[in-house]
Amino acid sequence: MAEKAFGLSVNQIMAYAAVANVLLVLVLTAINIYYAWHAKRQADASSAQVDTSNRQREIAAETLAILRKQIDQQRTADLATVALQLKVAIHTVEDWLKRIGSGAFPQLPDEIRILSADFSIATQRANAIDPIVAENMGGASLYAGEAETNIRILRTGNPARPETWKEMHDKAASNLNIAKYKLNVARTRWESMTT
Repeated sequence: MAEKAFGLSVNQIMAYAAVANVLLVLVLTAINIYYAWHAKRQADASSAQVDTSNRQREIAAETLAILRKQIDQQRTADLATVALQLKVAIHTVEDWLKRIGSGAFPQLPDEIRILSADFSIATQRANAIDPIVAENMGGASLYAGEAETNIRILRTGNPARPETWKEMHDKAASNLNIAKYKLNVARTRWESMTT
């Protein structure tokens, strides 16, 4: 008696089971291929992200190098500008001291300006590098401004009457000397820093 199940012989059941196994292997292989393809796509996307990140890192490094170069150039320009403004200011103060230095009533110009307008910009640049230099420059600017006021008042004095202008003359000379001292202190510190 031949054994049958579900109306099929054992050999038929085995054949169907083998076909089902082959189909199952094909389905599982297709699933594995799909997941491998998907994993490759993700790996390619990750690789592209790494490449993009590397490019961004290189660009950031180049930008940083450019910024550092610009900062160095600006610092060099600031050092030169401040040094020049200190020399010009000292020279100008010395000229004013010579101009009002004699005991006689000085011949004064119509416009009385001791420090240039660029001196305040140089003071700001100095402050970014050395606040002590900037502090001395600011003090010199204050005393130079006081001297300008004293000289303007001095100009209104009567040359024939020294009592009308002598006090302002002495105050202007004192303020100019203090300004010169502060400028020299600033210049000495600045030059010691830049050499």
